[in-house]
Amino acid sequence: MTKKKRPSAQWAKYEELAHKIVEELMPHAVVTLDDHPYGHETESPRQIDVSAKWADGENDYLLIVQVKDLSTPADINTVGTFRSVIQDVGAHRGVLICSAGFTKKARTYARNLGIRLYQLHDASSRDWALELTVPILWVTLNPQFHFSARFTTSAAGNLYVDPSEGLLFSEDGGHTRTTTVDYFARLWNTGGLDRTPGRHGKRDRNGLDIPYLDYTGKEVWGKLDFEYTYEVSRQSWLGQYRPSDCRGLLDFIESDLFLPSYINLSDIPTVRDETWVEVRDSNEVALNTVGMLITTEQYGVADHSGRIVLQKFERVE
Repeated sequence: MTKKKRPSAQWAKYEELAHKIVEELMPHAVVTLDDHPYGHETESPRQIDVSAKWADGENDYLLIVQVKDLSTPADINTVGTFRSVIQDVGAHRGVLICSAGFTKKARTYARNLGIRLYQLHDASSRDWALELTVPILWVTLNPQFHFSARFTTSAAGNLYVDPSEGLLFSEDGGHTRTTTVDYFARLWNTGGLDRTPGRHGKRDRNGLDIPYLDYTGKEVWGKLDFEYTYEVSRQSWLGQYRPSDCRGLLDFIESDLFLPSYINLSDIPTVRDETWVEVRDSNEVALNTVGMLITTEQYGVADHSGRIVLQKFERVE
């Protein structure tokens, strides 16, 4: 049966998408659209949709990509024809891309030949957006603080405690004031404290001052020797995330894995629903996940103003 190609303009766009994705995945290589490397067996140039050339030490490497925008899955004949091109130009690796996927026999044949089979995904495209989700690991770090303080004064007096905010102190000699809650929140949120799970202790002698009332009722300041401990606990949940803006390759050899070349992390969920599953060991999940796993770490604690929107995102492939 003859494979039907899509209209040439559509196929050209699919080629260009393949070129863009290969460029993003191989920034170290020179990636060329519509290349014509020399065929040693045919003794003539061969048309290649996308090529990637790079050097590693004294060795030069060539990867060739052929793109098929078909209405039906590519079969073993398509794989066989591509194999002859790989041999002719002396490519080190060959990648075959088909918009309609590949037959089971084509997958088996390509796997035995060492040829990679992919389908392109572009979430922003009506024609080439696949129903893909990416696993996401949500990690929350929760600190619990305990503190003790000693302060020295030049005269007898009473420690001043604000009824609504608790212990007050200053880092600049009384020009501005802060509370223990705000102080810990700032240190924690800006990375001034170790976020490793477990128990930690610290002593702060960096010129902190504390207000108190002397015998006349006047507010004066004394030096503060501040000791505190905190314990960090870690909780993790596993969910699925469907990026609204991403592109990449769907691997037909390695169990339909998705290899993204670009993904916009700005729309990662900030609220969990009932579909998320709590996991005991997030490290084990990361090690046992084949393909791509996005991790988001939420670590913020609120100060008196209620600010707590702090997350960082990482890609792990």
